[in-house]
Amino acid sequence: MATIGARVNSRDREMFVGRQTELELFDGILDGASPFRVLHVTGPGGIGKSTLIREFVRRGAARGFTTVWVDGRDMPPFPAEVDAALAEVKSSGAALVVFDSYELISSLDMHLRDRVIPELPETTVVVLASRYTPARLWFDDGWDTVSLRLPLDGLDPVDARTLARVHGVGDESRVDALVDASHGSPLALVIGAEGGPGSSVSDLVDRLLGDEVDAGHLRALSVAALARCTTPELLADVLDSEDPQDDFKWLAGRSFSEMLTDGVTLHVLVGDAVRAKLRERDPIGEGDLRRRIADHLHARAIAGRYGLSTDLQHLVVDRTIKWGFSADIGNRYRIDSAHPADIESIGAVLASVGLEEWWAVTRTFFEDHPECSGVARGPDGAVGGYFVAVSPTSAPPIADADPLLGPWLRHAREVLRTERAVLWREAVDLTGEMGEVTSLLGAGGLIATGVANPRYGYLPISPAIPAAGAFSERLGAEHVPALDFDALGIRLECHIVDFGPGGLLGMQRDWIYRETGAAAPSETEDPEPERLLRLLREPSGLVDGPSWLGEMPSERAANLRALVERALPVFGDSRDDQLARSIVEAAYLRDAAPHESIARSLHLSRSAYFRRLHAANERLCTELAVIIQRER
Repeated sequence: MATIGARVNSRDREMFVGRQTELELFDGILDGASPFRVLHVTGPGGIGKSTLIREFVRRGAARGFTTVWVDGRDMPPFPAEVDAALAEVKSSGAALVVFDSYELISSLDMHLRDRVIPELPETTVVVLASRYTPARLWFDDGWDTVSLRLPLDGLDPVDARTLARVHGVGDESRVDALVDASHGSPLALVIGAEGGPGSSVSDLVDRLLGDEVDAGHLRALSVAALARCTTPELLADVLDSEDPQDDFKWLAGRSFSEMLTDGVTLHVLVGDAVRAKLRERDPIGEGDLRRRIADHLHARAIAGRYGLSTDLQHLVVDRTIKWGFSADIGNRYRIDSAHPADIESIGAVLASVGLEEWWAVTRTFFEDHPECSGVARGPDGAVGGYFVAVSPTSAPPIADADPLLGPWLRHAREVLRTERAVLWREAVDLTGEMGEVTSLLGAGGLIATGVANPRYGYLPISPAIPAAGAFSERLGAEHVPALDFDALGIRLECHIVDFGPGGLLGMQRDWIYRETGAAAPSETEDPEPERLLRLLREPSGLVDGPSWLGEMPSERAANLRALVERALPVFGDSRDDQLARSIVEAAYLRDAAPHESIARSLHLSRSAYFRRLHAANERLCTELAVIIQRER
């Protein structure tokens, strides 16, 4: 007789999509081809653990397995309760024992591992589905021969699109939008397909977080959703918390959190959902938190943690700005150096679109000066794009001779008279999407040049890419037609953006203030110490001043060196500080030797030298500004 339950189960089977690797592994366990009998299915909320296990159960039933389903949401975590639930298994034939939402009853670990499971028939298969990684004891003392962890990631784009269509989404543009927003989460796809975007944000958040968040930690969760990486120092600064370590430990212990080198980040889907809910329910509070985080990151970046520029950019909401500079796609692509095979594959792609001549000039940077270039590499190792970028101080000789970069470098040095500039020769997305890869390449170029806090950016804007023009316009960049390039089969406009006296870091902080409806902190004057340091390497400029340093160029040079020597105590006794001091002394207080020879004398690579030089310059200029202000 047909039953309602059978109809529900049939519909559930029809809606199941993907997970072929996991299903093949499970079939091997059921058929006895695999020795594993205890399977730990793990993953964050919404990733599809329960859906996958229901398919496991159907496959087990087709092979004659009896199923015992224990839901951690319904069972009290008492040994007697689990003993009663599994009593019939000990005397039955092949059985499939499922513990869903096991994280809620994981206190039963020892009882299950030491007493219950060892007594079950060897034909039994046990599946424990949990948000948390299983305890190590599940793989000690022989358990490793029967226990296997099966971590679930998001659905791949093909399966994600299929799932959206199965749930009734016919419009392909909406399918693409759902797949992009879901980050592979089946739950997010289903809720978005059935309820529409935005209308179900609260439901999605509640189901992703489950019972893991208490009211006392909501603000810490909000900070972690907004920040790229959350540290105890950030929590202390932003929340004025009396016990930031407690908040940090709580965050680190959530199933939807991941540890980074410096702190904690939320699973991308959880972060997206919590941010959306926060902006929907409390936009004023969200703006205040975002400004507090920006102030903390800006202060640390100015003090020497310049890599935090990408963390500041993470706080920017404007998609037009993020199009050209963002590192938010680290889970899909990463910046890497180019391998020989990459160089050949990039050349083949460019040749296929008629850019052989352009590539013939470009590949020299990859082969002879790899420090100026990089690629965006996907999880499968494939190259999604590449960049070439230099600065006025780090540019190799081939850059000065380059038909595009040569004029740009002369403009930076002779017209703007600056070393604080990043010149992107190109940032090419090879995926055809013209989006997320481009943003990562922009960030990669900034990092590769070693310019800590650039004042200017030279942007290669293709008129054929509207998003590039929109990015330049939003930044307020100026198109300089005299520096445009139209040869070798390619046309690029030169757009120069002035980030302002506070450099890129100041612009990023100020942009976040504007986005949140607050007045940006007051601008600071363009620091004179930067110009003075350039004069020590280009003493001909001392002929025209500054007069306050003395009447004659020789006197000005001597007084300027004395000022720098007085600022040197800003570098302490640590190994890194002493290296920074050695770099400054060699670059400004001796005979202005070429940077390359200084790098060799200090046993530093070219890129490492320039990165440390720029960082040392920032600290030295800050100290010089204090001395000059005190004495003038």
